[in-house]
Amino acid sequence: MKKTFAYALLVLTALYSCEEGKQEEPVLPGTTPDEIYLNVSPHALTFDETDASKNIITVSTNTNWKATVDNSELKINRTEGTSEDTSISITEAPEGKTCKLTISTIPANGEKTISKEVSISRAAAVVTPDRTIIYNNDFDKETAVKNTYWPYLDQFDGWKNANGTGSGAETYDQMSVSVRSDWTSDYAPPADYRPYASGKNNIYFNKAGSFVSINNINIAQEKDFILQFGSSENKIFDYDDLKVEIGNGTSWVEIDYSRNLTNSWALTTSMFSLQNSSGTLSIRLTATGATQMRIDDIRLTDGEPSEQIIVFDNTVYPLAELPAYENDDYVITHYGTLGSQRVRNYTMLFDKEKHAALWVAYPLHSCYRGNSGRTEAWAADPLIEMLYQAKVYGETFCYYKDYSRGHQIPSADRTATDELNSQTFYASNMTPQNGDFNGGIWASLEGKIRENMCQDTLYVVTGCYFGNGYTTTYDGYYGNNADPASKICPVPTHYFKVVLRTRSGNSGKAVGQCGSDELKAIGFWLEHRNDYPQTFSTEYCKSVEYIEQQTGFTFFPSVPKEVKKQCTPSDWVL
Repeated sequence: MKKTFAYALLVLTALYSCEEGKQEEPVLPGTTPDEIYLNVSPHALTFDETDASKNIITVSTNTNWKATVDNSELKINRTEGTSEDTSISITEAPEGKTCKLTISTIPANGEKTISKEVSISRAAAVVTPDRTIIYNNDFDKETAVKNTYWPYLDQFDGWKNANGTGSGAETYDQMSVSVRSDWTSDYAPPADYRPYASGKNNIYFNKAGSFVSINNINIAQEKDFILQFGSSENKIFDYDDLKVEIGNGTSWVEIDYSRNLTNSWALTTSMFSLQNSSGTLSIRLTATGATQMRIDDIRLTDGEPSEQIIVFDNTVYPLAELPAYENDDYVITHYGTLGSQRVRNYTMLFDKEKHAALWVAYPLHSCYRGNSGRTEAWAADPLIEMLYQAKVYGETFCYYKDYSRGHQIPSADRTATDELNSQTFYASNMTPQNGDFNGGIWASLEGKIRENMCQDTLYVVTGCYFGNGYTTTYDGYYGNNADPASKICPVPTHYFKVVLRTRSGNSGKAVGQCGSDELKAIGFWLEHRNDYPQTFSTEYCKSVEYIEQQTGFTFFPSVPKEVKKQCTPSDWVL
């Protein structure tokens, strides 16, 4: 009875005091909180603009709390919380300053206030001296728009926005690089990249092996450089995924660079010096392992002398795939445009009497292959007089009698553009080939060779051989009907291919720069008949030397003889 009366008296007294504004809410028996505590971690934090997960303060308490800052430039995601709110995110911090964040408990029942301080610091922005901008491109002349897909560099000029003392005469080359206006570089860039992060467009490397090169930048007599650009990858950045090279028009040299190992945008920097000024400079960026690499804001300026000294090998190397030939041989080369670059498509030795090419030599690389498909653009070769070519084109009378029109350089090796592909349908590239041979063993061999493409170039020479007792057929046929001008065409007794590449596949070297241990070669010698089994056999494999002996030609003349003696099918996954 006494406890009930005392309790009622306590409540009445508390209510009366609240009305007078002199006392807080009463603490009823059994509701007094445990002793108030507050723990904060860490006590000192260095702001990391590249990784928000490192800018978290952990709060552990059993009561309400508040947070205050001593500098308005220090930004936090909340200024108060309850026992269930266990963290504070530092969203921005002033550069070059140390600020104080204070976290305090809010008394509820007259407890003592507990406060904890956290020191927040951020490094000062790197101040660089004024530099002469030699080449700069933010890719932002026009905003890229996605239709069915984002445009490739050769389909949209809105990324060409170069300036600088060395710009104006530059050219570009690319393979599988598109322009995109998503995931822009101005989204929370780090302090050193922030002044240059332009946003809007960036260029996107669609697969391993994708590359872009900027050629013919005028550097005059300058020898010391700083190359910088923004880069981003869809995972923690890996140096193995991006290769940076500089060139002088005849050779490329890979250079070292640095950047933070994050998956967000970061400034990528390389400082280098040339042993001798080359007058012009080229820059090539290649995605060697990543399929979602992005680049923005490429900038080349003058710099200070660097320990990374580049020595270009200015030797002009012969075309690795080109066989030796005499001055009076009928040798022609077809060129095309790839990106904005003029490239060789193939070279052939044409025999006017046999109305066929005895060999067709060509480089093979993924940049030559794309989505054009077969153009079926059957036509006479514009570089050879029509009377010497087989009549295997036109609306009627456009076949060999009893034979297929067999490509030497395959259509499937040139699908990057319609122009390159259509040149493979010239009559000069055709020979009369047995249909089963053409669609069987020969097609299988072409596929095997494509499987050996690499980041370096694969060099191929395809040819036909007319041995003793070769037979003949006619051109200008359609079914059993012939054109009045139909002529006799010899039928090859054998076909061959010889191929050459670097062993590593990614050396970045010209063949002429490689030692014999860095190269591999093999040949294929096939009798022209129609009874080959479906399964490819290594018995068709021969050394390049063997095929030289059969044909009388000299292949890969700049390559050491021991390389041409090789015949190791396992080196070629055969």
